[in-house]
Amino acid sequence: MAEVVLDRVSKSFGSKRALRDMDLTIRNGEYLVVLGPSGAGKTTLLRTIAGLLAPDRGRVVIGGRDVTRMPPDARGVAYMPQTYALFERMTVWENATFSPTVKGWPKEQRDLLAREMLSMVRLIDRAEAYPRELSGGMQQRCALARALAADAEVLLLDEPLRALDARLRIELRNELRGLIQHVGTTTVHVTHDQEEALILADRIAVLRGGQLLEVGTAEDIYARPSSAFVANFLGEMSFFEATAFPSEDGTARLAAGGTNLLASARAGLTGRVLAGIRAESCRVAPPDWRAGQGVEGVVRRRLFMGRRISLEVDAGELGPLKVKPLTAQARWVREGERVFVVMPEEDILLFPMPAGGVSAALEVE
Repeated sequence: MAEVVLDRVSKSFGSKRALRDMDLTIRNGEYLVVLGPSGAGKTTLLRTIAGLLAPDRGRVVIGGRDVTRMPPDARGVAYMPQTYALFERMTVWENATFSPTVKGWPKEQRDLLAREMLSMVRLIDRAEAYPRELSGGMQQRCALARALAADAEVLLLDEPLRALDARLRIELRNELRGLIQHVGTTTVHVTHDQEEALILADRIAVLRGGQLLEVGTAEDIYARPSSAFVANFLGEMSFFEATAFPSEDGTARLAAGGTNLLASARAGLTGRVLAGIRAESCRVAPPDWRAGQGVEGVVRRRLFMGRRISLEVDAGELGPLKVKPLTAQARWVREGERVFVVMPEEDILLFPMPAGGVSAALEVE
């Protein structure tokens, strides 16, 4: 394992700036998940660390060595691309043992590692198959096993679970985290899946338009995001404009249309603010309910999601609110009904009003 440092790294493709003066340190043995919309620069970041792209400016340092101009095979990095890049004329077993074989590992040690990796990705019974004989999900698992068997100091994974069915994705996600924790390899994992990021990451890095917006633990970024974009991208949010007034008890009083609310998160903001609350932080109650603060509205959409129910509530001047109560607490709710949406003050997030407008601040490119 090794620490990875990007020191003011920039990369452009013509007029498109894929990375913008990126400063990022990935700690020794850390599992960093890189999250962001399409075109944010996530794959460019991985390819730059791997040595497949040369930065226009800045340095890449791995394990204390400046590797900016070093070739990929001198960096101690294993890279799993979205395209899998399997050796088509090699079997699944030969793909998994390729790197240990090139490194001259003893056969017994090499075979033990390959068997362990292929068992983890549920491909040990297809060890003699060729990539063309595998489904897309199986090819992805084979590529993952080959990357894990490389025994590299740094592991770079580009959407490693993307093509898998839901049940297998959950199983491999849990096993992958445990295995890499055991091995201690420094890992950079790119994904679009917010739940995957929250579960796997020691820390999450959020990118947008080639810029690093925020780095922090999953819990910190989820509960205390630094911007409305990060809050919106990492989960399902409802936003509304409000005027914030300071209160003597440290909370902020919010006036939003004809609704008055209290907010305790970032309560130091005053004046025009953008307020938001996560869908799963809201609850629904009968319209005459007044235990706790909130707003009345009409249910316009109801979707059953198993453990939770997804509701869209027309809250008048506050606009549409996304609400995801537990199914056990909201079985009675039907479309067209009036409900009271409970909005706990500790879950209302406040952000400065975006200079370029709310839509531009939240837009996912």
